[in-house]
Amino acid sequence: MHTVVEILFVSHDEKRAREEADNMKAMADCLEAELSRHFGGGPLHRLNSSLSFEDAGEELFFCLELCEQFRGACKGYFDIAALGPSRERPAYLLDTSGHRAKRVSGDVIVDLGGFAKGYAAEKIRKYLEGEGVSDALVNFGNSTVLGVGHHPLGDCWKVSPSSDETKCFNLKNSALSVSGVQADGRRHIVDPVTMTCPSKGYDVVVTGKSALLCEVLSTALYAAPERMQDEIMNKFPAYSAGHIRL
Repeated sequence: MHTVVEILFVSHDEKRAREEADNMKAMADCLEAELSRHFGGGPLHRLNSSLSFEDAGEELFFCLELCEQFRGACKGYFDIAALGPSRERPAYLLDTSGHRAKRVSGDVIVDLGGFAKGYAAEKIRKYLEGEGVSDALVNFGNSTVLGVGHHPLGDCWKVSPSSDETKCFNLKNSALSVSGVQADGRRHIVDPVTMTCPSKGYDVVVTGKSALLCEVLSTALYAAPERMQDEIMNKFPAYSAGHIRL
């Protein structure tokens, strides 16, 4: 996922905190092997290298199902096949009887990108819940942040996703995702309709309970023209979106 992950525990001693961090790193490494198209021999790499039905495994198959549902809900502006030149949609076919998948053409490139990061954040959240961790902050590369419980000196985690500390978001058992151009100015989010990488002069910030859905929505909103953003968000009333001017 090419992302630095920082985890802040409130009540753990160093020994337990290191153990928990090691467990979560192992979990993230397993997910990367399953969900990265760059991981040679992994199921997504095999899918992108074949035009036959390939065994996707339960994890990747579930993600492919979710991504197709999110593509429809986001009016096509969340699209894990946007990197490839093919405009045929759906870009892949799923065989529910055997967790198998295939691309519809050799021009399709399936890349889970930020979706995998949000998916990993949700996995970590569930792991922390299972371990009885009531208060923690999980930061995936400053672009996806998960606040579990609250800061020891307040009733939430106050997070600022920009250098302007007046733009602060309160996270309490909720998440935040930011999408825009990268810190070096590189455009990496593709508008699936125009096949261009927009640069809008602002970042999109989405907050809500699920880190995965925040990641999906922030990506879709940045790709979409502004006239479509409200229409997309109307389908997700429990989530909030805003812009941070650069």
